[in-house]
Amino acid sequence: MSSGLLLFQAAEQSYAKGDINGAFDHYQKSIKKILKDENVIAKLPAIVPPDFPQELLGGVWRNFVGFFRDPEMNFTEESHPEAYKLLNSFRPSAQKPHPRLERSTRGKILLKGMQITAGFTLGLLAWDKRDRATAAKRYREALDLAETHPPFMNLPPGTIGWESYVHKDILETKENLGRILQNDMLHADLLAQSDGSGKTPGRRDVVDLPLPQMSIDKTGAATLESSVAFATNACSSCGKRDLKLLRCGLCKTTFYCNAECQKADWPVHKKVCAGKIGKASS
Repeated sequence: MSSGLLLFQAAEQSYAKGDINGAFDHYQKSIKKILKDENVIAKLPAIVPPDFPQELLGGVWRNFVGFFRDPEMNFTEESHPEAYKLLNSFRPSAQKPHPRLERSTRGKILLKGMQITAGFTLGLLAWDKRDRATAAKRYREALDLAETHPPFMNLPPGTIGWESYVHKDILETKENLGRILQNDMLHADLLAQSDGSGKTPGRRDVVDLPLPQMSIDKTGAATLESSVAFATNACSSCGKRDLKLLRCGLCKTTFYCNAECQKADWPVHKKVCAGKIGKASS
């Protein structure tokens, strides 16, 4: 069986010949081979640009996620389900362990960077589907993880390689995240103002917007959209919208991300919660 390096080189050769699918297939095989039984922090044998990962795994991963992000290639979950499964296994909230990356300090940094860039890529794919709730969630997960390794957020002068690549990716993605979160809040306000039915909306709806909103896709093209897939529930503590929020066990009508958010909000919520309980029992 070919080594991860040989598979990476085969991918580069296929790409140079215009065989896009062949290159993508070799990149996947290279990642899986390295993760399975090779040195995950092995360096590339050649000199690379300052913002290109110096580790072989990092270099292969950079090119792999690039296929999903390139609008001209149109690689999606539907067109390449196995590759998407590999990408999704590295999303920040995934429970899949990666023990060989977790054995060394450098391996853990590589893992974090792979999770961050996977989160951004999954966010872009969700954005292309007009699913802003999932896009916002993936972006936020990635940025929250990036905060745990300071060089990713504030690159020290002269730093090259993996940290430089991930840092650049974060800078390029932050603008999109801000727009998504801002639009998400605006959609919530518009829907609340326009809904005269008195009914509580579902946890996830495709909704018609009272006013068309600007959307910018990964190509940079701007369009107006009149409907979005929207998470209607928000955490009462931090305000984040999500598809899988937890309900308060007492009033059943207030949502939280987790126990930490519920605990932080309890000094305020306990007054409202008690009122809801009393009203429900009367």
